[in-house]
Amino acid sequence: MTNRLILMLAALLMTGCLTSSSVSSQPPGTRQIGSRTVLYEGPELVALVAYSQAARSLGEEWLILAVELTSPRSSGPVVLRREDISARTPSGRRLPLVTQEEYRGLFPGIRIPVEKALLDLPQLDRYHPSRVPCGQWFLAPGDGLALDEIPVSSFEVCSGPLVFLVPGGAQPGPWRLVIELEESRVSIPFLLE
Repeated sequence: MTNRLILMLAALLMTGCLTSSSVSSQPPGTRQIGSRTVLYEGPELVALVAYSQAARSLGEEWLILAVELTSPRSSGPVVLRREDISARTPSGRRLPLVTQEEYRGLFPGIRIPVEKALLDLPQLDRYHPSRVPCGQWFLAPGDGLALDEIPVSSFEVCSGPLVFLVPGGAQPGPWRLVIELEESRVSIPFLLE
């Protein structure tokens, strides 16, 4: 009887350990697909966030992410607005996407980090092939065309840098890219260490 009780307790403990280790720390729809790349697949939006440059730039006043956006085949187009994109710091502070005017002014000083960040793209074509580049983005250097709204469809992938001013410098810890949509909120976690 004692051996049976020990076996039952051991089985219960193992089940608890297995269950707790299989629970993902990622929210539903997100998964880590590389050491510094997160994929989000939701009902309205598919987003890939590459944060290698952000991880290399801890302490800097600019957080630079390389991002690709498309919509799922099962949904219609979605319009993304610049004002609905933000980053959340480890302390929960909301950082808005820089304006086009700010980006043009600071681009000469961050050109190389932006170019390094964009080396992580494209990646969505591995998971969602047969989509063409949309050629539109929120930020553009120099006299390039930057938009305040981008229509994202399931036939295209829109991509580019997202840049956020971080007062006091980017700190290590859990960050989030947040995109407010008409019917939902996308929150994509990434860890800077």
